[in-house]
Amino acid sequence: MRTTLVAASALAVALVGQAAAADLPVGPAYRAPPVLIGYNWNGVYAGANVGWSRAQSNVSWAPNLTAFPVDGTAIAAASANRLTSNSVTGGAQAGYNWQAGNFLAGLEGDISFMGNNATFVTSPLVGIAGTSLSESAQMNWLVTVRPRIGYVWDNWLFYATGGWAFGKVTFTDAVVSNLTIPGPPVVNLLDPIGTTFQRDKSGYAAGAGFEYGIAGGWSAKLEYLYVNLGSVNGFMGPGAAPSRLITANHDMVDHIVRVGINYRFGGDREVVVKYP
Repeated sequence: MRTTLVAASALAVALVGQAAAADLPVGPAYRAPPVLIGYNWNGVYAGANVGWSRAQSNVSWAPNLTAFPVDGTAIAAASANRLTSNSVTGGAQAGYNWQAGNFLAGLEGDISFMGNNATFVTSPLVGIAGTSLSESAQMNWLVTVRPRIGYVWDNWLFYATGGWAFGKVTFTDAVVSNLTIPGPPVVNLLDPIGTTFQRDKSGYAAGAGFEYGIAGGWSAKLEYLYVNLGSVNGFMGPGAAPSRLITANHDMVDHIVRVGINYRFGGDREVVVKYP
């Protein structure tokens, strides 16, 4: 009898508890916090850059030893010389990024302007008293078109790049003298006599950098590029003596370190999140 009463009481309490619970307000369902994916780099972008250009030109002179029997060796030794010039550089870039998870591939083109200019003058030639040789190397602008591949981590993009480079280079070789070559015709060597060859040269560029996505489509980057535009040949000689030829070979490489800012157009430009 007592057992029956206890069981009945327990059942009654359970029923009352369920009824009371049914009348309580239902709370919101729990949802896990969003997971941060990182900055979205997809889309077209454009921007500007400024930096430092360190251009180097190796010079190789190959004299006609018949014309320069005494000083030919000294002229050839000048081939060990390297012209180096530094300049501020600035320009603009544009490109497109494709992002898949943490992997990024893209294509970028840019144009830069600089004022690299270096000159070297030899000691007076022993074989031709009062005469020396001079040469200079200049680079004024540079265009590159480069694929980029990179790894995305949070708002950071780390990338490597390499592709085609195209620039304007000018090389000047001259024989400088205070002598006069007797004629006929009489040639006055007071003014420099030589050759200038200007080329729009193709080559390659390779480098690496990193970029940080700020917000609203804006990002900032730091980049290094190595540029090699190959070499060109020219000829020079003292005025009316065409047999006194020197073959001059010049190459041009450039090391560029620059910072830049980009703005990406359209699409989702903020940090991407997903819910589990």
